Amino acid sequence: MSYASSPYRNSVPDRIKGPAIVLLVLLQSFVLSITPTTASRLSAFYGIEPDTVTWFSQTGAVGMVAMIPVYYRLRMYFKKADLLLFALTAQAFLSLLCYTISYAPLLLSGNFFMGLLKLICLLDFISLLTDRYPVMRHRAMFYGIYYTIARTSGELADIFVNPMLDEYNWQYIYFIAAIAAGICMIICVLLFHRQRMHRKVPLYQVDWLSMFLFAGAALLLCYVLTFGRTKDWFDDRSITGAAIAGAMLVLLFVYRQYHVKRPFWNLRVFSLYKQVPLGVAFMLLLYVFYSTNILFNQYAGYNFHREENYLSWVAVITLGAYLLSFPLTGLLLYRGAGVRVMLVIGLLLYAGSLFLFCQTVQTYNTIDRLIIPYLMQGMAYGVMLTTLSTFTATNVPRKFNADRVMGSLSFRYIIGSFAGYALYSNWLFRGMARERAFLSEDVTYYNPVYTSTLSHLKAGFLSKGMDATQAGNAALSVLSKKLQLQAMLASLRDIALYVAVAAVVAALIALLIKRFEMHEIAARNKYKLV
Repeated sequence: MSYASSPYRNSVPDRIKGPAIVLLVLLQSFVLSITPTTASRLSAFYGIEPDTVTWFSQTGAVGMVAMIPVYYRLRMYFKKADLLLFALTAQAFLSLLCYTISYAPLLLSGNFFMGLLKLICLLDFISLLTDRYPVMRHRAMFYGIYYTIARTSGELADIFVNPMLDEYNWQYIYFIAAIAAGICMIICVLLFHRQRMHRKVPLYQVDWLSMFLFAGAALLLCYVLTFGRTKDWFDDRSITGAAIAGAMLVLLFVYRQYHVKRPFWNLRVFSLYKQVPLGVAFMLLLYVFYSTNILFNQYAGYNFHREENYLSWVAVITLGAYLLSFPLTGLLLYRGAGVRVMLVIGLLLYAGSLFLFCQTVQTYNTIDRLIIPYLMQGMAYGVMLTTLSTFTATNVPRKFNADRVMGSLSFRYIIGSFAGYALYSNWLFRGMARERAFLSEDVTYYNPVYTSTLSHLKAGFLSKGMDATQAGNAALSVLSKKLQLQAMLASLRDIALYVAVAAVVAALIALLIKRFEMHEIAARNKYKLV
C-alpha cells in the first residue's frame, strides 16, 4: 500500500500552508470554557462555591496532560484529517451544548474534555508548523517561535473576549469557542486530504488503565490543594481521604510504568537524562513565581473593578511582554547565550516586578502604576519558560521525547499550577486573618479616631432616612469592610516582599549550577520535537 508523503491537498499553494497553520493555532486560543473571568460569574450565576468552580476549571489541564501519550497512538491509528476533524467537531458540539443548555454539571465537567480535545489539535498543528518552518527544529527557535504564537494568541483572546463578556452574557464564551472551532474545521477541510500517511497501529496498545490512574491522581491532588484552605486541610476527612487515595493511585501508576511492555509514561527518562529532572524542578520553581499573578489579580480586581475592560488592559500589557521576551530569548539561546545567565535574568525580573508591586500597593491607585510590574512579570515568564524548555529538551532523543514532554507539562500545568494557587491563596488568607486581628486591637471605643469615624458614618446613614439601629449597623459594616481591605493590602505587600527576596536567592542558586551549561550535541537535536 502506498502512503501520502504530505498531508496537504495538491491544489493548496505552498505560500499559504504556513500562515494557515499559524491561523489554526491562533484560533485554538479562542476555544475556551471556564476561565478566571468566567469562573466567578459561573459561581454567582449557579450559586456554586468558588472553590468548586476553581477545581473544575483546573481539570482542563489534567485532561490536556493525560491525553499526551494517547494522542501519539491515536495519530498512528487515524488519518490526520479524520483525527483533526473529529476533535474539532467535538469541540464545536461541546461548546454549543454548553452555550444552549444552562446546566452547571455540564459546564463544569466539559472543561476536562475541552482540554483533552484541545491537546489533540495543538500537537498536530505544532507538528505541521515545524514541518513548514525548518528553523523550528532547533530547540531554542522552536520554543521561542511557538510560545510567541501560543501565548500571545491567548492574550489576544482575552483582549477581544473580555469586553464581550462584560457587555453580553458570560456564556457567550462558549459561542465564541464554537465559532473558532467551526472556522478551524473549514480550514482543515480545505487544507488537508483524507489519504493515509502511515501504517495503521491498533488502539489496543494504548494503556488506558495508566491514563485512568494518572488522571485520577491528578484530580485528587487538585482537590486537596484547592479545597485544603476552606476545609482546614487534614482536619477534614474528605481532604485526608483524597490525599490517601491520590497517593495510592500515584504508587500504582509508578509501579505499572516499570512493569508493562509499553508504558504510558516512561519514567526512565528522568534517570537517563540528567537535564530532565533538573529542568522540570526549575519549571516547578518557575510556577511558584508565575503564580504570584494571583496577588496582582487580587489587587487589580479590588482597585480597578469599576473600570470597564481593565482585564483587557492587563492582557495588552502582558501581550507586549510576551511579544518581546519569547522570540528574543529563543534567538539569544540559538546564538549561544548561556542558560544560567538567562535564568538569572528571568528570576531577577520576577524579583524586580514583585518589589515594585510591593511599593505600589495602596488604597487608591491607577492602572498605569502597574504597567512596569506587569511588563516585568510577563517578560520574566517568557525568558524562564523558553530557557527551561530548551534546556530540558536538549539531547533527549526522539524515542523519549514524548515522555520528556509529559514530564514538563505535568510539573508545570498540574503540580506547579495547582500548588502555586494553594500556596498564595492560603498564604493570603492567613495573612489577612493575622493583619485583621492586629488592626482590630486598636478598634475600641477608647480610640478617638474610631469613635469619630463611626459617628460620621452613622450621621450619614441617619440623613438617608435610616433609624438609629440601622444606621449603627450600616456604619459598623462599612468599617468592617475597610478593616478587611487594609488587612488585604498589608498581606499583599508582605507576601510580595518575601517572594521577591526568594527570587533573588533562587537567582544566586541558579548561578551556581554548572549543569545548566551542559554541551549540546547537535546531532541529537535535528528531529521535529512533535
